[in-house]
Amino acid sequence: MDESTDPLARQMALTALTTEHFNLQTARMGTISEANGRSSLYLGTLSSAVIAIAFIGQASELGGAFYLFALTLLPPVFLLGVFTYLRLVQTSIEDLVFTVGSFRIREYFVRIDPAAAPYFPPTDAEGIRLLQRMGVLSTSPMQTLLTASSMVACINAIVGGVTAGLAARSLLDVSVAVAAVAGAVVATAFAAVFLTYQVRRFRRANEVIPELFTSAGARLPGWDLRGGSSKPGSGTPD
Repeated sequence: MDESTDPLARQMALTALTTEHFNLQTARMGTISEANGRSSLYLGTLSSAVIAIAFIGQASELGGAFYLFALTLLPPVFLLGVFTYLRLVQTSIEDLVFTVGSFRIREYFVRIDPAAAPYFPPTDAEGIRLLQRMGVLSTSPMQTLLTASSMVACINAIVGGVTAGLAARSLLDVSVAVAAVAGAVVATAFAAVFLTYQVRRFRRANEVIPELFTSAGARLPGWDLRGGSSKPGSGTPD
């Protein structure tokens, strides 16, 4: 980004960037609000379904009506969980894009007045390293498991496993132990598929996001979207 020497152009650029920074923060809040709303909707639907199944189980003494009701109710809940999970992954990537955009604008403000740099959160290589030591930025691959999408993925995998176990018990008339093992295997498979999809989407986003900002001078010094830090002065992720 070339810094203009025209005072009027500089002032107009600052006004536009300030407005853009506000818009990016508002967009981030929107992604967080949507993620919370979708997660709550899914968990509320699942909770209601479990309560209804429990009532039917008591009334029918786990007879044919119980299995029919459960196998009719659980698949739509599982499908809702899949849709919720996919959207949560999207909102996470959107939030990442908005965050990087905000950091770039912050770096522009810092370059205008370097004396103000100590009052901004650090985004240089040394600052990122200190944030990592504090645990603010995690470099562990396990960090992926702490997202809202991972939470929904794990719960929905269990729903899929329970559905498979009930189907095996009802349709194939297998023992409870065999149905439980089948459900556990299906749940594990679903969880692996969900988490693998999320990891691949995040990796793809980390590779593509830097390409959105082609100006080398506007990139974050030392910033690495994967949680690590690049070589000082490189200006590009490792």
